Amino acid sequence: MISPRTTLPGTLETVSRDYTKVLSLPILLHAPPRGYSRPRLDRELHVHLHALPVRPFWLDLWARSSTVRLPVVLGHRLAEGSRSTYAPPGRLAQGISLTDEDGRAVLHLLHSNLYVLFDLLGQPEPVARLLLRKSLDAALPHLEPWLCQVAGLPTPRLAVLLNRLLRDTARDEAGLRERARHRAREAYAEQHRRRLREEAGFLEEEVQATERELEELACRLTQETRHLQACRQRLRVVHGEAGAVAAAADDLARLQEVEGVREVEAYPGGVRLVTAPIEVEHAGARYRLGSFQIDLAETGTITVRNLTDPHGLYDHPHVWDGRPCLGNVREGVAKLVAEYQWVAAAEVLLDFLRTVTPRDWYVPVTHWKPALS
Repeated sequence: MISPRTTLPGTLETVSRDYTKVLSLPILLHAPPRGYSRPRLDRELHVHLHALPVRPFWLDLWARSSTVRLPVVLGHRLAEGSRSTYAPPGRLAQGISLTDEDGRAVLHLLHSNLYVLFDLLGQPEPVARLLLRKSLDAALPHLEPWLCQVAGLPTPRLAVLLNRLLRDTARDEAGLRERARHRAREAYAEQHRRRLREEAGFLEEEVQATERELEELACRLTQETRHLQACRQRLRVVHGEAGAVAAAADDLARLQEVEGVREVEAYPGGVRLVTAPIEVEHAGARYRLGSFQIDLAETGTITVRNLTDPHGLYDHPHVWDGRPCLGNVREGVAKLVAEYQWVAAAEVLLDFLRTVTPRDWYVPVTHWKPALS
């Protein structure tokens, strides 16, 4: 039950209503604007939130009660900015001050008036509700004779009711702590997921940068090998052994006979191959990857495109956006292209397309359709 002169959160009214129902005793909540609240002497239990008793005029000769900052009250952390707590009225004042498990005075009891010295209204809803319950649980045993008289309850019955309220409070406290632990676990998991996303983004950039660097190195190796081959060809011409051009032409003709090659086309600056449908085996199953177009440029650039079954930008588990991850065969393929050994280069690349390695692939082969039996 809430004082009609005060507007308080409905969640606190729920607590007072619960205790009122169990004890058959009206409980009124007060939130005075100036931090002082005159005690009421009637047959109701009055709870004054973040307040002290109004002092008699002769106590005004002393300084006003000071405040302290308590980060934890009744076992729970208070919200930042709402940790101001009144010091108890002192030994000259009436009533008794009650301490929490840390030995700090957080409540003051005067007749049937309970003064909550800390800023309960500044706490989040579930914490405020629990702290009000714990404050009532701490104060009610000190009011046992008055409660028995006002509520007409025998002492054994009152003890049973107080234990029931204590169990309800313990259940609410356990639920609050479990939700806090769950939020902490979720926050930690999200932080870990964020770190993983950041690390994955960094590694993806590193992989792409390294692949570009390797591609540039492969092109340079091709150019240097091409330069070496040109010098050797010129030297053979000088010595009357100019047979390299004819050998290269024969290689181009033999490309048509390579198993798995469906079409061969020469274009300015390179050779283009179109493969028959490629199938791979993984974990006891076969997958149909589709037909590929392989461009072997004289500059050393190798481009692989999936003509029939690309998976987004992934043409193959080891090919992203036309760039194959050739690993340790990159250097050998670049050298074969530089020396115009088209047949050997095509065989190496076809073998590359027919092989998948889980630890090195960009995307799992299971994204492609299983091959029909």
